[in-house]
Amino acid sequence: MGIETAYAKLLGCIATNDVDGTQQAIFDLGSIHSEYDQVPDNLVERLLTILRNDRMYKSPLDGHILSFFEFESPRLTPHQKSLCIGFINAHGDEFMHIHSQQMIAELREGNYLK
Repeated sequence: MGIETAYAKLLGCIATNDVDGTQQAIFDLGSIHSEYDQVPDNLVERLLTILRNDRMYKSPLDGHILSFFEFESPRLTPHQKSLCIGFINAHGDEFMHIHSQQMIAELREGNYLK
């Protein structure tokens, strides 16, 4: 499955509030399924844009999207990591779902984005 197909699947799952489908779409966007050595810049930007939506701060789906940055951290560029850190610093405390809060804590405290 290509990145565009997986991204379209992700958007569809978000629209229908499909937790399992969102998780699978995030896995499909990963390097194992999409076969890239470095995460494309536009994918990082698109995922951060999804997370910036006020509706997502209360959603159980956002933790799965945040997990992408943990799983793919070895394939993120320093610039992409900087974008993620900036996003987490600016918006991390707004996430309300427990899974999302856990992911924010892991991304803040771990070495994933360093």
